[in-house]
Amino acid sequence: MSGVQLVVVMLSAVGGLAAGWGARQLLARLRRGVTLAPGPLELGTAAVVASSVAIGWARPTLALILLAGWLLVLLTPVDLVHHRLPDAVTLPALPVAAVTVAVTYLLSHPSGSVNRAVLVAAVLWALFAATARIRPAAMGRGDVKLIPTIGLLTGYVSLGAAVVALALACVLGALASIVGMLAGRLELKSSIAFGPFLLVGGWAALLIA
Repeated sequence: MSGVQLVVVMLSAVGGLAAGWGARQLLARLRRGVTLAPGPLELGTAAVVASSVAIGWARPTLALILLAGWLLVLLTPVDLVHHRLPDAVTLPALPVAAVTVAVTYLLSHPSGSVNRAVLVAAVLWALFAATARIRPAAMGRGDVKLIPTIGLLTGYVSLGAAVVALALACVLGALASIVGMLAGRLELKSSIAFGPFLLVGGWAALLIA
């Protein structure tokens, strides 16, 4: 890592602290948000932003990585505490992701495909919507509203990135369920918040794409 990159990463961490503070204030004001103690969200955001910049340095898709990371730190606390994803975040996230994808493509055509991004987002939304309709206990409506954004961001980079994101989410969710059952906190039919795993999977897939 060069000296310039190190400075940028450090500044990104400072910016992440400020962004985390803003995220905590926003979550406290949302009708379906959550009130959090100062500290963990700020530090988590700083870590996500700094690692995004460090790993995604000089990539044309860095904005996609940062957006996925921002959604990760913003939505995860609400889903973990209340098992819901607020519409006030998931609904505007899709047009924001669409604009970010479009700008990324305009600045660097070889970085991805807009058509593939739209197709992946549509297919994943249809899959999740069908699952939620057939088995409502297995898929929340918040996840259905979130998945097009994840599909748009990862699908733009590659089909493989979208597959990796979904696979990581399923694997991490399954591992969390197993750990919860071993610890006696969950039963075989217990439901878990799937949103955080989708968000982690999407962010990680963009990082390693």
